Amino acid sequence: MRGRIFNHSRKKGRFIFLSLGIIFMGTGYFIAYHIGLPLIKEAKASTSWPTTTGVIQNSKVKVHRSNDSNSSTYSAEVIYRYQVEQNEFQSETVWFGGDISTSNRSMAQETVKKYPAKKQVTVYYNPNKPATAVLEPGVFTMTYFYYIFGWLFLGVGILSTGIPLFRTLFRIIVGNR
Repeated sequence: MRGRIFNHSRKKGRFIFLSLGIIFMGTGYFIAYHIGLPLIKEAKASTSWPTTTGVIQNSKVKVHRSNDSNSSTYSAEVIYRYQVEQNEFQSETVWFGGDISTSNRSMAQETVKKYPAKKQVTVYYNPNKPATAVLEPGVFTMTYFYYIFGWLFLGVGILSTGIPLFRTLFRIIVGNR
């Protein structure tokens, strides 16, 4: 009787482990390939985009406080306007991947200091979608954040599903089941 309960618990544990692994793989794939990779491609392409002149409308450090702890994260909010072929646009992208909040307040302060309100700036815009623009074109370290983060989830998912599957296959092949 005890062996049957133990065996049932083991099967239930494998099922939960497999289910969580599949969830992690799906989430990781989505983050890496539907958010991270397009961001990297767009950042690389932005170096050859046409430019126009824009004006910073608002520039401030945003504080994000956690409800369950005393910690805070910071991000720079830089809003600028620019014109392409008599159409006016507004954007907040300083560099691709720069929309991430960090505990490093000085990083956000440096960005705000670099782009104060009313400053004229060069805006790089996507010629196929002029509403997509950036102040600093190219790929930066933070541009890879979503891609790497997605792959971490994907890796955990692969391990979470792979280990129980290979153990089960091994038992079937060896004849221990």
